[in-house]
Amino acid sequence: SVEDRGTFSFDTGRLTWTRHGSWLLPFHGEAYFVRELDAWVGLCSHQKGYIAVCNVISPDDGLCECPTWTTVKDRVYNNRWKRYLAASLTYMGDAEFCLLETITRKGYDIFTESRTRMLLRLATFRVERQHSGEVRAVDMRTMLYKCPHWEMECSRSPTAFWI
Repeated sequence: SVEDRGTFSFDTGRLTWTRHGSWLLPFHGEAYFVRELDAWVGLCSHQKGYIAVCNVISPDDGLCECPTWTTVKDRVYNNRWKRYLAASLTYMGDAEFCLLETITRKGYDIFTESRTRMLLRLATFRVERQHSGEVRAVDMRTMLYKCPHWEMECSRSPTAFWI
């Protein structure tokens, strides 16, 4: 999805783009296809702190309505903290995810100090659809790590990859 342009898909076989509509998908950043849910999953752009789960559209659909989507019932991070900086999501397969979140340590201000002491919160969880149809983040495990002095630019966007 591209702001003010709409949502497109790219056919890697034909090397062509297809425009699906002027609507935007409900994700902040990258989203991932989760086979077990037959849906795209990513950080929600409408309700910060939550995961969005969006029905998949076919690249052959052409112009169509925005697909239905929902948020998981569980908040997975808290961007309302004054100390919150950024979060990113990495897909690990089998509907399992890793969320990285950077926050400042108590007593540090990113706007007045060039080297801010940071904390990295790492959370792993599985996204699953309940019998009721509700989508939940389950089996969540979290760890909090102290980070070395980082320059402000380095700490803004935590990134992980899964091999």
